[in-house]
Amino acid sequence: MQSNEYSIALDDIIVAERLRVVSEPHVAMIMASLSEVGQINAIAVARNSPGEGVILVDGEHRLEAARRLGWDTVRVYERDLTPAEREKNEIHANIIQNELNPLDRAIFLGRLGEIFERENPGARNGGDRKSRKYIEKNQFANLANWSEFSKEASRRTGVSARTIYRARDLAAKLSRDAIDIIRGTPLADNQSQLQALADLPAQEQLTVARAVAEGKAPNVAKARVVAGLVPAGGAVREEDGPLVKLEAQIMRLSLQQLRALRELVDRRIVAKEGGAE
Repeated sequence: MQSNEYSIALDDIIVAERLRVVSEPHVAMIMASLSEVGQINAIAVARNSPGEGVILVDGEHRLEAARRLGWDTVRVYERDLTPAEREKNEIHANIIQNELNPLDRAIFLGRLGEIFERENPGARNGGDRKSRKYIEKNQFANLANWSEFSKEASRRTGVSARTIYRARDLAAKLSRDAIDIIRGTPLADNQSQLQALADLPAQEQLTVARAVAEGKAPNVAKARVVAGLVPAGGAVREEDGPLVKLEAQIMRLSLQQLRALRELVDRRIVAKEGGAE
C-alpha cells in the first residue's frame, strides 16, 4: 500500500458524510494541544483516483480544531484506499482510538456489520433483507444473530463480544430518525436508557426521543408519561402489575413466539371462562 506525508490547505480536504458527529469537548481538548505543542499526528486522507480531491479518512476532530484556530494548512498522510476501505478505516480508528458513547458505538459496529455482510454473504443469519418484516423491524441493521461477525469484530477491534452484541442489538432496533434526534442528548451516553428506547415500537421511539431532546423529560420512562403513553406518574393498577413486568419481554419476542404466546393466552382464557380452575 502506497502512502506519503505532506502539508495541504484545510479547504482542500473534502469531508464526506461521516458516521460520527463532531464532539465539542474533544475539539476543545485538541485545540489546546495544537496550541501548546503543534500538530503531532498527521491527518489520514485518501483520493479515489489520481487528480481527484483529497478526502478525509481519519482525523476530523483534529481538522476542525485546526480550522477553529485559524490554521491555513495541516499535515496529512495520504493512503491508497477504496471508498469501502476508507469507511472501514474510519470505523476501526474510532473504535480503537476514541472513547465512543454507547450510541456511537452501536452506529459504528452496526455499519461494520453491514460491511461484513456485503463482504461475507454466506455469513447471513437473519432472513430475507428485502422482506417487509426486515424493513419494518430493522431500520438500521439486523445483526443480532451474527455469531461469526461478533467473533471477527471482537478479534479486529479488541472490543468484547458481549459489548459488540449489545451494540449490534441497539443498531438493529433503533430507528434512523430516533438516532438523529437523540444525538447530543443524555440518552446517547446511557446504555440502559438506549436499550429502553430501542425496546419501544419505532413510532414510540420518535415520540419519546423528541420529549427528551426538547427537555420535557430526563429519561425514557418519564418521556413516556409526558407523551401520554403510560399513566401519569407511572401509576398502574395493582392487578396490572404483572402485565407491566411482561411488557419489556414481550417486545423482544419474534413473530412466531408472539403467535405461540397468543395461543397460550387464548387457551388460558378458555380455561378461566370454563371454570376449569
